[in-house]
Amino acid sequence: MNPLDIVIILGVAVVTVLCVRSIASGKASECSTCGDTGCTARYNGGRCRAADDMLRRASEALDEPASAHHNAG
Repeated sequence: MNPLDIVIILGVAVVTVLCVRSIASGKASECSTCGDTGCTARYNGGRCRAADDMLRRASEALDEPASAHHNAG
């Protein structure tokens, strides 16, 4: 095995350990990256306005007729 191979394997192992450690010790939840300023859903168990808006827009996009899409062919 080439010394460069060992360095690469050790580097990948260190990054993997750091990623797992970060995920395990983080206090992130599904709302942790929400861009909605002032949203308290994460702390009080309420509804996430950003997620509700995203789902509403996706449903509206799916309900549009095929002729409304520019790339429909």
